[in-house]
Amino acid sequence: MGIFGGRQSATRILSVVSVIIALAGCTCSRQLCEKPSGTDPKASSEPADPQSPSVSPARAYDMPRFAINSPFDTKYESPIPAKEKQLWAKSCLWEKAPDFVVEKWLTGEPDVKGRYVLIEFWATWCRQCRLTIPKLNQLHRKFGQELVVVGISDEKEQTVRSFDGPAIEYFIAIDTQAVMKDKIGVFGIPHVIILEPGGYVVCEGFPLLKGYELTEEVVGRILEAGRKARTAD
Repeated sequence: MGIFGGRQSATRILSVVSVIIALAGCTCSRQLCEKPSGTDPKASSEPADPQSPSVSPARAYDMPRFAINSPFDTKYESPIPAKEKQLWAKSCLWEKAPDFVVEKWLTGEPDVKGRYVLIEFWATWCRQCRLTIPKLNQLHRKFGQELVVVGISDEKEQTVRSFDGPAIEYFIAIDTQAVMKDKIGVFGIPHVIILEPGGYVVCEGFPLLKGYELTEEVVGRILEAGRKARTAD
């Protein structure tokens, strides 16, 4: 007989440990880094796809606290601290953005004077960037009079021009030196910033982040706030 009193006792201890772990929940993290040169394009640095089958199942605190008809009060304060919005870049919210730099426009150059500018840092190899294209197309179509939507890639011109993903309706440019991207400290794409006409950042982040999705409603509220501010002036 061993120190734990034999095989049955050891089994019971393992069972208890498993229950404790299950109750506590399990979290995992994905380390993001720049895409190494010469590697498989599918092994990207993009944030995890919330709709991807490879994403871990919902954790305990993603689910409702109590079941239907629970005898307990459902109004309670969770002991788990609320998470702040996660960024894959340096935050520059409410700050003056770095100079808007592009190396070459692959579409016509937009007129940004007096308009909001949405800039997405993206790449052709980025799976999640493909998912955002239809969403950005919608924003371009709906708010094009007030909002200029721009996609900037640090890839070569030919690579972007040969992109075989969803058709892009908004403005596209390249910056192979990644000047603006580096100043903002972007290390995971797609990353979006929205600049007000004065050049200050009023929105930033991964456009598909759960709970912080960049939707027409969000953009509409930003533009409406700008209209009210101009009227007040």
